[in-house]
Amino acid sequence: MLKIESVAAAYGPVTALRGIDLAVASGELVCLIGANGAGKSSTLRAISGLLRPSAGRIVFEGREIQNLEPATILKSGIAHCPEGRRVFPHLTVHENLAMGAYVRRDRHAVAADIERVCSHFPILAERRRQMAGTLSGGEQQMLAIGRSLMSRPRLILLDEPSLGLAPAIVDATFAIIAGIRREGTTVLLVEQNAYRALRMADRGYVMETGRVVLEGRAADLLADDHVRRAYLGA
Repeated sequence: MLKIESVAAAYGPVTALRGIDLAVASGELVCLIGANGAGKSSTLRAISGLLRPSAGRIVFEGREIQNLEPATILKSGIAHCPEGRRVFPHLTVHENLAMGAYVRRDRHAVAADIERVCSHFPILAERRRQMAGTLSGGEQQMLAIGRSLMSRPRLILLDEPSLGLAPAIVDATFAIIAGIRREGTTVLLVEQNAYRALRMADRGYVMETGRVVLEGRAADLLADDHVRRAYLGA
């Protein structure tokens, strides 16, 4: 479904990605792990068009997308749920969900999808007229994920969905991600909780200083001595 080939990118003079390669097959859940500053979020930003690569190719379902605008990439079937949730605080829960479908024109289907998302996240149904900025951190994370689903993506990019959440909410968030995958959406997950990410993923990539340094089946990475010492605290 997704193939990244020799992609490099920078923020001005600061190099973020140094010729990375990775692939995601349809139906997979693939995770990226690594320390802060390793390039994980920059990888997602390059895929979604928020960071323009300086070299390399990004191919989604056979089409090169590295030079497309973010809205065009969204329309093509890729949704990006960014780190830090980034909800619209002065809009209601319902309005935030509707914003997730801004590239769509099928109004009746959008309304049905809002109801579907609310059925997956009952707390959002209860708070649909509440301003998003007044929600708890966990509720905002659920809203951010739900908003990303409103574009009906075939691939969803999730950036640190458990960051800053209480343990019980982390469990709920990972259950939601597993449910998204079961329903047929392909997932590329960046997650600081490497153990939880690898436990649920099919495959994983380890990034260090803008490079992919290790890749493989998630079970194999969980057993790898370097990964265990560096990222799993073992």
